[in-house]
Amino acid sequence: MPDPLAPIIQKMLNQVMGMINNPSPSNSYYFPTWIKANGYDPYGKDKVLQWSLSITDPTIVSQANAICPTIDIQDSPCPDTQSFIGVPQKYPSVTLGGPNPGQLVVSGAQNAFMKSMTCDPNSPLQLQAVMLLSTLPNFAKNVVINGDFRFTQYCCCSADGNVCKGPPVPEVGTGTFSATCNSTPTITLFFDITKLSPGVLNIAVNKINFVPSADWPGSADITVKIDIKSIPKTSKKDAYNNLAMAAFNSADGLKQLVQQINAVMNDPSQLAFMGAALTNVIDGYLKSSHQYPFDGSYLALF
Repeated sequence: MPDPLAPIIQKMLNQVMGMINNPSPSNSYYFPTWIKANGYDPYGKDKVLQWSLSITDPTIVSQANAICPTIDIQDSPCPDTQSFIGVPQKYPSVTLGGPNPGQLVVSGAQNAFMKSMTCDPNSPLQLQAVMLLSTLPNFAKNVVINGDFRFTQYCCCSADGNVCKGPPVPEVGTGTFSATCNSTPTITLFFDITKLSPGVLNIAVNKINFVPSADWPGSADITVKIDIKSIPKTSKKDAYNNLAMAAFNSADGLKQLVQQINAVMNDPSQLAFMGAALTNVIDGYLKSSHQYPFDGSYLALF
């Protein structure tokens, strides 16, 4: 049986959603304005972001392993007749960003439209909001991730071409990249009203889920472009560039890229900030517009 508080909560959410999507210049709660004002677009210019991706796609692993004998031909890093091979069962890795602020930056989040805000009819203090990105015509169309990257292939010396005789040697290439979401990503927020009394509202965000496209997880619809700046000595730049590009755009690479975006969004500090922000937005709007529904008569429904 639906909770009698549900229609009251839903009415409040409908009012708030209308306000969030209202582009009036005087509306400080307009979502694109709020996102910009709170430092979410661009995100990362003043923060240290560093994401690690492990590439397990067999084709990419095979191509990456081929880097090692190429180095061996030119540089002979191994003693005697040993060969330089890719380390078995150690996958190539891609690191995005770096130890300094601004090495990984996400832009385009300002193009945000709140599609829905709903409460659970049977547990109305449990709420969900769905936000669409890249749908508003007067903002940058795409979500774009720009930054530095490091592509690492691990090689070792081997007497039989199969087993390492020495420690893994990281062969590193570096450059810059740009990842563009070509579709309409969605962000779903799961949150609860944790405090409810006359004139008092408090919200806690439990989870945020970023989905890059309607076809996810089948397709991320993300295009990655890279520019190699340095490569392991004796490697061919074009071949290395193509390899790194393939690694980025592989199913593994894109899946882990989306996982990293979600990891950032679900960091406890981010969840706490979003909970406080939603509390301020909803509570502040209802008070300022004299639409606060939680007086004694409403609370009597508990």
